[in-house]
Amino acid sequence: MMLRMHGWDMGVMMSMMQSTAMMARACSAECMMHAEMSEHCRMCAMACDQVVMSMEKMMGMMSEAMPMA
Repeated sequence: MMLRMHGWDMGVMMSMMQSTAMMARACSAECMMHAEMSEHCRMCAMACDQVVMSMEKMMGMMSEAMPMA
């Protein structure tokens, strides 16, 4: 969606990134419940945490560059 040639709607992009961050937080929380018993769950939780950080960073940068009206 971010690569559309004809531009994009800031509200839609923010909603999409907020939803992605929310899903990644939920996934991380679930995986952390099993992280001590399963290496792949620990790795999944770490990856989800990275997604959250990336989404938050990107949303911050977008807000600074193009404040929503």
